Amino acid sequence: MRFPDLSDSAPLTTTEVQALRSLYRACNASQAEWRSALALVDRLSAQMETAEEYDQGRPFQHHVEAVNDARSGAYRYERELGLTAWRYASAHAVLGITVLDRLVTGRPALSASKVGELCKEPSLGQLREALSIPAERLLVARNDPSFWKRTDDARQALIAGLDRAHRDIRVVDSAHPMTEQKAWSCQLTDHSPLGTDPIYEGILEPLFEVCEETPLEIGWLLTQSDRPGDL
Repeated sequence: MRFPDLSDSAPLTTTEVQALRSLYRACNASQAEWRSALALVDRLSAQMETAEEYDQGRPFQHHVEAVNDARSGAYRYERELGLTAWRYASAHAVLGITVLDRLVTGRPALSASKVGELCKEPSLGQLREALSIPAERLLVARNDPSFWKRTDDARQALIAGLDRAHRDIRVVDSAHPMTEQKAWSCQLTDHSPLGTDPIYEGILEPLFEVCEETPLEIGWLLTQSDRPGDL
């Protein structure tokens, strides 16, 4: 999906559009590389099963060792790419939703400094807050209750995933107990160590969907705003 042409949209500033476009492209690039890394891990895991079966009971285990070493490297690579993808996707989601929300509510444009701040990885709490805005409010240009419900259902599933990530962070850092509020203020990339299941597992893919949809919704809102009586 291509980023919509928002360059001539009067309610948006050049800074807002450029930031959204840059993060959108960063999401696309990191998503593609992360998925490629996942495929590599899966392929090497399948090879590992074959190697173990073939070399079972044999005196030389070099094949198994080589595939295992490669799989370990691929696993570390996937984790790094997953965390990179999370940084861009979470920032894009929060920035995009913030811009869309300020358009539908008629608030002033974001300052350059605020845009720059929102381009950084948000805390889990900031992301949860953005995703909690009802679709009926954000997607007013759609004027479709069934569409709002589908969107809200998808967002609630993603929020449930964030809630699990919040609990996982507290478990991972159990040696240094933190309050619920402290855990919500954390950035996910600081709490996904090797040797544990990725905390972004199950929530990164649906987050990419938010990143893809939000610029389109901004474009749709602005298109409908140009039609008197439609909003």
